[in-house]
Amino acid sequence: MALAWEVFLQFEAPEYSDEGVETFRRDIVENGDFLRRCREGICPLYGAFDGETLVSMMGMRGNRTHINLVFTKREYQRKGLASAVFRCLLDDLSRDDPPPQVITLNSSPYGLPFYLALGFVPTGEEQEENGIRYTPMKYEINQQRSVLI
Repeated sequence: MALAWEVFLQFEAPEYSDEGVETFRRDIVENGDFLRRCREGICPLYGAFDGETLVSMMGMRGNRTHINLVFTKREYQRKGLASAVFRCLLDDLSRDDPPPQVITLNSSPYGLPFYLALGFVPTGEEQEENGIRYTPMKYEINQQRSVLI
């Protein structure tokens, strides 16, 4: 979660209220139950490494249909790493029985252009909850899969 917190502070926190920053810290970075579920593989995490250093990560809720974490170190952004991690996530999900047809996420203002480029589409207007600003989005796997390969 150190990578998530580092990147969040650099790119997300400036757009959020103090309440939003505290919500992210409490609900993600320091949430013992969430961290336990990640360690146990209930909430899968995917990553890209430079040697032994984690430089990009993507995480999902336990239902494996909602992405709740996407963070890439500043110096590794715009090099295709997060897109590659997403392709690995899709490949992994294709093995589920049955595989999910739709993946959802709540995009931060900073991440919106990235998700649009991947093929996600907004399902509503920007919202704010507990200080966290987001746009709900979805990705239809069967319709988009051929675009990413």
